[in-house]
Formats: sequence, C-alpha cells, structure tokens
Amino acid sequence: MKEATVFSPNKARIPKQKRGIETKEKIVKSATKLFTEKGYHQTNAQQIAASAKVAKGTFYSYFNNKKEVFAEIIECIFRNISEKVLLNFELKTYKNPADTYKEAKNLAQLIINQTLSEYKLNHKLLKQILAMALLDKEIEKIRRQEEKKIINLLILYMQTYKEHIRTSDFEAAALILLKFAEEMMHQIKFKSSGIENKRLIKEIEDMICRYLLPEN
Repeated sequence: MKEATVFSPNKARIPKQKRGIETKEKIVKSATKLFTEKGYHQTNAQQIAASAKVAKGTFYSYFNNKKEVFAEIIECIFRNISEKVLLNFELKTYKNPADTYKEAKNLAQLIINQTLSEYKLNHKLLKQILAMALLDKEIEKIRRQEEKKIINLLILYMQTYKEHIRTSDFEAAALILLKFAEEMMHQIKFKSSGIENKRLIKEIEDMICRYLLPEN
C-alpha cells in the first residue's frame, strides 16, 4: 500500500519528556540519513523506523507520514544555516562593528565560508528540497517560510548597519544575496564552472561588498 504523502489534519503528539524528545530526534536523524542516501521517494516510514530502532507505531505517534519528517528536516537545515552563519556573524560584529570597507569584506568572507560549510554538509538534501519544491506545493510553502526567516535576519542586520550600506531596499537586497549565495555555493560544491574555488570565493566577496557598501 502506497504511503500517504499529504499532511494530516491530525496532529501527531509533541513530546515533552526527555525520552520522547530523544526518540523523536532519533527518528529525524535516521530519516535525514536515509533521505540523503536513498532519496525521498525511495524511503518509507517503515525503513525510517527500522533505522531509528523504533516500532513503526512509534514513528506514527510522532509523525503522520514521511512528508512531515521531511518538513521538519527542512526546518532544521534552514535553522542551522541561519543560526550557525548569521548568528555567528552577529557575535563577530558585536565587539567589532564593520566601520570600514576592509572590515566589511572580512565579515563577507566569514559569511561565505560558513555558508559554504553548511551547504557542504547538506548539499544532497538541499538539492532534494529544491527538486521537491518544484513538484509539491506543501514542500514549497515550507521552503519559502524557512527562507523568509533567513531573509528577515538579513534585513535586520542591514538595518543595523544602514549607515554603512549603499542600498536602501533591504528586502530586495536580502533576497538577491540569498539566491546569489545558493547558486554560487552550488557552483563551488560541484565545481561546475571549471574555475577553482579560491578564485570564485574572492570574486563573491568583492561582489557582495561592492553591491552593499560604498568603498569610501
């Protein structure tokens, strides 16, 4: 019997006890591994439960179907990108604000290197998410919601440094930067351009700084 792939109106339970939280985390971790290795369509709830060493019924006590697990994984990936990259940026600038072009370029380098690190960790799943989003409206909606959170963080940082930023349309700039980063991380990861990564990263840094900041 084919597994249902729609979100159920019946909410699976949200664990509050430590054991329940750990069990759910095991399921998500196992699902992440299987989706990465086998792909979304070649993975089912029974395989996820077996990999997590829980009963199939236990799986369904936390998730109504595999799409709900996939949705949670999407949220985790985007949350990791925003927390590890942008929040690290916030900590870096707390004591050393970017008051000069050179300092801003160093921060751009920090963001690029950390973003690349996150994309390297999750590149197979990110490709699947983009492919699924083209075919599945629910997945696309989740992807957009999580993407919007990153855009809002970028807007917040640009507002913080508005006196040093050339552009005034922060929302449009944030979207451009995010999409540009996604495409360039893909180029760097798969070396599809034929240009060595060091050269690409240097030009990315220059483009971001020239786009956002007046050189003086």
